[in-house]
Amino acid sequence: MEKKKFKRPYYYVYPTINSGGVVYVNDVPVMSNIGEKSKTGMISGQMPINHVLLQSGKYDVVGKMFPRSGEKAITEKESFMIDLEMFDAGLNWKETDHEFSPSIETPWHGLSENIEYPAFEIATKIEVELPFVLDGWQNSVDLREVKDIWQTTILYFRKLYDILRNHDAQKFLELSAEKEKLQATAFYYDEAKREGIRQSIIGLFAENLEVMPLDESKLKLEFWGYGRLVTLTRIDGSAALQFLSPNPETQSNVELEVKLHMKKENEELCII
Repeated sequence: MEKKKFKRPYYYVYPTINSGGVVYVNDVPVMSNIGEKSKTGMISGQMPINHVLLQSGKYDVVGKMFPRSGEKAITEKESFMIDLEMFDAGLNWKETDHEFSPSIETPWHGLSENIEYPAFEIATKIEVELPFVLDGWQNSVDLREVKDIWQTTILYFRKLYDILRNHDAQKFLELSAEKEKLQATAFYYDEAKREGIRQSIIGLFAENLEVMPLDESKLKLEFWGYGRLVTLTRIDGSAALQFLSPNPETQSNVELEVKLHMKKENEELCII
């Protein structure tokens, strides 16, 4: 496959997580199997990554493997694999889809049954070529050095919590405008596609679902993007902001992942 044919390169990972675990690309999580859902079985699927790459270059892809919920160690039965693939979004998907870098995985025979692993990691470096440069959070403030970042982040999440509780989709879209613009460029969305995404968010808010309470004692601060992104997650690693499922037995909660950055020192946090 000649690179010159790829006018709209669309990079993605295809993990198979048969354990507890998270996939990071450029130090940003793109897929996870954590909390209650990690107790049994596995998850797998295609996850696009253009929006966390931001521009051409070399990047780290890391699979962090953890014990399943309720377990203390990873057993020899657990496994983790990440395929690295791409296609041209402007051409036929089936004709252009291919592996652009070798897959990574845990040892084919499993981890040693004689060793208790509290965690295990697989990693590689990838090189990508993209037709754009997105500022995103690349030049933002290192939030690990910001005083009172915990309280600042909590206050922003409480604002978002009130927006969710009031089912104010328009306000949520307004605050997410920078993120929407970044993703539209990263994935070559036209206006029809962008409007479709907006309408799906409006539809979700229109369901008037209850929102899971935001209890500070059950939240933790996480830094991503080498310190330039911050978020809040629950102790089990799930999203801090969640709409409660109307049918818990058949459908899980709707989690809203929110990444925040600060463009310049002493400015407000904003969604990216």
